[in-house]
Amino acid sequence: MMLRVYLAIHKISVNDFAEKINYTRNAVSYVLNERRRASKKMAKLIEQATNGEVTAKELLEIKKKN
Repeated sequence: MMLRVYLAIHKISVNDFAEKINYTRNAVSYVLNERRRASKKMAKLIEQATNGEVTAKELLEIKKKN
């Protein structure tokens, strides 16, 4: 599942999710908008925070938009 979909389904704001994984809102936003790929560390934290609904593998395979 895409992170954007997860946040929408669970009605979690980007700010709240960023706090939960101890990253800035901007860092999460860049990943959410596919401007940057998640680091391995961030991807694992997202997978843990979403109880595996968003996988690290999915996040690491996203191609960055120009």
